[in-house]
Amino acid sequence: MGSIERRIEALERAYGTEPREEDSEERRRIIQELKARWPALEEKMAREEAEGDFSRRRALEELEATVKRRVAERQAREDTV
Repeated sequence: MGSIERRIEALERAYGTEPREEDSEERRRIIQELKARWPALEEKMAREEAEGDFSRRRALEELEATVKRRVAERQAREDTV
C-alpha cells in the first residue's frame, strides 16, 4: 500500500503543486516507470474487457477519482489559508 500512496502523492504534486526538491527524482522515476508500462497495461486491460472483465478499468477509475478528490481537498485547504 505504501507504493500506491507514494504514487498518488507524486500524481498530486504533478497536478497540484510543485514537488519538493528532494521528491523530484522520485517523481521522475515514477513517471518514467508508469509511461513505460502504460502500453502493456492498456493492451492487457483491452483483452480483459473483451473477455467481460472490467475490474482493471474500475480500479483505474477509482484511483483517478481518489487522486482528483485529494487534489481538490488540498486546493480547498490552500484556498482557506
